[in-house]
Amino acid sequence: MPSTSPLLIDLTGVARLAGVQRPTASVWRTRFAATDDPFPQAVAERSGRPVFDASQVAEWLSRTEHGNNPDARADAAAAALPSGFAFSDQQAVAELEALLALYAMRGSLEDLPAADLPQAAHEADPSDESVLSELVAHADRGAPWLDYAERLIDAAYSPAAAQELVGRRRAASLSTAGSAGPLADEVIALVVAATQALITDANADVTLTLDAHDAELAAALATAVGDEADLALPTGVDARRVRRRLVAAGHWLTNPSELTGSRSVVVARVPAAVSDDTTTVLRAIDEVSLSLREQDAAIVIGPSRALVDALEPADELLRADTLRTGRVRGIARLAAGLVETASRESLALWMLGAPMGQVAIVDRFTVVADLIDTPLTRAARADLVSDVVASMGTAREVRAHAFRFAQFVQTRNLLARGGSLVGAPAATRQAHPNPTDLPALIDAAAAAAHAEVAPYAIGARATVPPPAPASVTDLVRKGHLRVISGTRLGTDLHGSGGLVVVRASDLDDPATIGNTRVDQLTFAARHPSAGLTRPGDVIFRTSPTVAAWVDVDGSKVAAYPARVLRITAADPGGLVPELLAADIVGQPAGPGAWKRWMLRRVAPQAIAPLRGALAEIAAQSEALRDRAARLDRYAELLAAGVVAGAVTLGPEPRVNEHTDTIAADAASTQ
Repeated sequence: MPSTSPLLIDLTGVARLAGVQRPTASVWRTRFAATDDPFPQAVAERSGRPVFDASQVAEWLSRTEHGNNPDARADAAAAALPSGFAFSDQQAVAELEALLALYAMRGSLEDLPAADLPQAAHEADPSDESVLSELVAHADRGAPWLDYAERLIDAAYSPAAAQELVGRRRAASLSTAGSAGPLADEVIALVVAATQALITDANADVTLTLDAHDAELAAALATAVGDEADLALPTGVDARRVRRRLVAAGHWLTNPSELTGSRSVVVARVPAAVSDDTTTVLRAIDEVSLSLREQDAAIVIGPSRALVDALEPADELLRADTLRTGRVRGIARLAAGLVETASRESLALWMLGAPMGQVAIVDRFTVVADLIDTPLTRAARADLVSDVVASMGTAREVRAHAFRFAQFVQTRNLLARGGSLVGAPAATRQAHPNPTDLPALIDAAAAAAHAEVAPYAIGARATVPPPAPASVTDLVRKGHLRVISGTRLGTDLHGSGGLVVVRASDLDDPATIGNTRVDQLTFAARHPSAGLTRPGDVIFRTSPTVAAWVDVDGSKVAAYPARVLRITAADPGGLVPELLAADIVGQPAGPGAWKRWMLRRVAPQAIAPLRGALAEIAAQSEALRDRAARLDRYAELLAAGVVAGAVTLGPEPRVNEHTDTIAADAASTQ
C-alpha cells in the first residue's frame, strides 16, 4: 500500500472529533498559543481556512484531555480528509466509496499494492456494476486514498458504518440538493416500517425492489428486511452508488433471472435528481404504477407539491391518470422539514396496490391522511403505517379498520374536485352535523330562539350540491380569494383619533377594536401603498393562537402580523365572510399553516340570504350581550348598595309588565 501524506482537519473537524461546539476549537487555538503545550500549528490552508495535521490534533486532545472524546486518536480519520480530497467532488467520493466496498469484498486493503488495484477491481466487479470504473480511475490517479479508506473503516468500525459516514458528509456538502436531498431519520423509519408491514402481510415469497438513487434509504430497507425478501433494483437504471452501499453493508442483490418471489414490493423516492421538475416526478410515479402486477404493491415518498398539492392543469392531468388506475390506495401528507436540504417543503406518501376488488369503479375510494402538523414520533409512525397498510385490504377490511389519521374519499370525488388531494382532517369535518339531520335541528333551534329572532323560511333540499370545501391555497389560485399582509406600523403613529387600527391582539376580544387609532394623513404619508380594509374583509392571525374577525364596515388598518382575507366580489366562489371566520377558529396555528386551512362554501345564490340572516342573528346576539351586561351591572351595584348599607330592599321583588312578559316567554319554551 502506498504511503500517503498526513490527514488534514479544519477547525470544524476538530470540533467534530473532540465532541464540542465549533467556537470551542477556535478558543483552544488562541488560549493555549503561549502555553507549554500549545494547540498544533496549521500546516496549510484550504479555501482560505487553516487546516491541521489530524494526528497532531488527536495527540494533543488525548494528551491534554480537552474535549469529550477519549478515543480521539482512533477516531481522527472519521473527522479528517486526505490531501486533494473533498466531499463536494462527486468523482472523488465515488472512488472512496468503491474502496470501502472493495474492503467489504476482500476483508482488507492492507496487503493490496496500488499497482494491483485494477486487477482486484476486475475480480470483484467483472460486469462493472458498482466499483470497477471507479477503482480503475483511482488507480490512474496513483491510488492516493487506499490508506485513508483503511483508516476510515477502523475509525468507523465497519465498511458499512464508514459508507454511512461518507454519505452524511457528502450530503452536508450539498446544500443545493433541494427535494432530492437526504431524508430525515424519522421518514426513513416510516418507509421501513411500511415496507416491513407489506412484506409480512404478503404470506408469499416477496421481492423488494429498492430505490435506485437514495443509497441511505436502500441500505436501511435492506438491513431491516434481512432475509425476509429477495433484494432487487429497477432494471435499466444506473444505481452504482446504491450497489456500493449495499455491498459495504453485506447485502447482495438477487440476479433478475433468479428472482422467485410471487409478489414484488417496490419502494421509490422522487425526485431522483435535483433537476427533476414536477412533470418528471409524476411520470416516474406513473411508470412505477404501470410496472406493478396484480399482486404487487409500491410505496412512493416524495414532495407533497407533486403528490398532494394543487398542480398546473397539465400536471394535474398526469396525476389524475395515475389515480384513475385505482392503484393509489392510500395518500398521506407529512410535515415540513423532513428533507434536510428543503426544510420548508412537506413530504407525502403514496401506497399503491391492486385496484379494490368486488367494488364498482364509481364506488372505489382512497384512504387519505393529513399529518402536516403531526410530528413523526414512533407512535405516530406506527398508527400511520397501520392506516396506510389497511388501505391495501378489501373494502370490508378497510371499513372495519379503526383509523387514527386517515379518512375515506371516493376516488371519483378526489378526481373531480381538483386542487389538493388532502382536505381537512377528519375531526374538522365531523364537527359539523350530518346533513340529513340539519332540517330538524334548524327547526328546533329556531323554536328555541323565536323570542329573539323570527324563524327564517326553510326550503327543500338543494337540487345541486354546493361547492366542496377548499384550501386557502386553492381558492387564491382560482382567484376567489386574496391574502393581504398587514401594515407594519410604528408605535409613534398610534393616537386617539383617526383611522381604526386592528391589531392581532384585538382579535381575542373584538370589543377592544377602536381603542388604537392612527391619523389618516400621517398614515397615508408614511405608508402610501398601504390600503384600508373593505366591508366583508376577514382579518386574521396565525400565532400564538388562530383568531379571525369580520370587518363589516371596512376602512380600517390591519396592523402586522395580522393579515386580511379578501373575497373577490366578482367571483366569490361560494365564500361567505362569516363562514370563513368561523372556519378559521380551531384550524392549525403557526407560520404558513393558513395556506392549508379548509374553508366551507355555499351555492352562489345562497350567499346574500345567508349573510343577511347571519347579520340579523349577530345583531340580536350583540343586543342580548349588551342587555346581559346591563343586568350584570345592575346586580353588582344592587349588591354593593346593600352591603354598604346605602340602600335597603323590600321583602318582595319588584314586578312589572316587562318581567312578566319575559317569564311568560320562558315558560312557553319549556
